[in-house]
Amino acid sequence: ASQTDRLIEWCRTHEGERKKLFSDSTQDAREEGRSKQQLRHGKNQIYIEMAKAIFLHDETDEFRALAATNPGVFASSIRSRLDVLKTKYRKQNTLLGQTGAGRTYEDLLSNEKTKNILAAITKDFPWWADLHGWWRTNPAYNNTFSAADVGQDFSARAVKL
Repeated sequence: ASQTDRLIEWCRTHEGERKKLFSDSTQDAREEGRSKQQLRHGKNQIYIEMAKAIFLHDETDEFRALAATNPGVFASSIRSRLDVLKTKYRKQNTLLGQTGAGRTYEDLLSNEKTKNILAAITKDFPWWADLHGWWRTNPAYNNTFSAADVGQDFSARAVKL
């Protein structure tokens, strides 16, 4: 598995840390009927835990050794990789435009207008579905969502005017 695959897998299996890392909002917590995840330690500590999971099983001996003895050396690399994923995620979202703003992956997959776009997105960027599940309603990650709420059809409303 690639390092990015292991990063995504770690995020899948560490929901609390993932929510802390990607800015758990009070509103999301309230809507889901749970407490907001507080970031007790800095994000750097989460990056260190991620580094262990990602690099302890790496194919490179040097990376495995560093992950065992000094996983903190990978923190900036993980932060950079997350920034790259965010940039690519946003770029892919432009293909969906307002049609996909804030909608779940399942909703988009079941929609005739968007399912072919999703196929192209996930072919080029296989982590998009996971990232979309975590980031779709967070304007810090999904800048198309911040412009429209789910279910609003601005073009249809404009035609009525």
